[in-house]
Amino acid sequence: MRTRTLSPLIGALAFLLCYLAVSPIAGAFSVGELPLPGSPPTQVHDYLAANTVPSLLTGLLQGLSGLGLAVVVAGPLTRQAAVDERRGWLAGLGRIAGWIAVAAILTSAALSIVLALVATTADTDLVSGIRNVSFYTGGVTHVVSLGVFVLAVVASGGLNRSVRVVAWIAGSLAVLSLLSIVIYYASLFLPLGRLTCMVALVVAGVSIARRGSLVTAA
Repeated sequence: MRTRTLSPLIGALAFLLCYLAVSPIAGAFSVGELPLPGSPPTQVHDYLAANTVPSLLTGLLQGLSGLGLAVVVAGPLTRQAAVDERRGWLAGLGRIAGWIAVAAILTSAALSIVLALVATTADTDLVSGIRNVSFYTGGVTHVVSLGVFVLAVVASGGLNRSVRVVAWIAGSLAVLSLLSIVIYYASLFLPLGRLTCMVALVVAGVSIARRGSLVTAA
């Protein structure tokens, strides 16, 4: 029982901390400036060919982060929503969105590892194409589906009011990142939505762990 109530917190912390570790750890081995989306394919290829170690580390850390999210999606938050008759289709939507978010970040992680293995030998168009798919799966696809999960499962759930407020704010920011597809400045919603959703899941995990400990003590 105790392990089950702690799993959302453990998963959420792994999701957050492994993702935050990407920049300092992979960045310590990187050479040159990371090309922005839309940069010439040759520039992208040259950068990735010179940065196979950072690509590998990025993939590994993102993969661990995605596994942390999988623990959250498979845990008490989603199961509680599934048995709550008042939430019906919303719980089902949240469950689907959660697994899409997991699949998206794991796909992005896997493609980063693939880039580390092939960037020095594959042709420019292939490398650029893999990088673009990795960027969009780990970016807007992951963040928007994560936002839907947080809104449908956490913000509308049976947790306390402060947790639900944090989840509403975080989930809304993440869903708004969908605008980044057509509006450049809306790209700011991507990091904001991702990080606030991570924080919302940690807060929800703390709430479930505390409630579990109180039930055990009682």
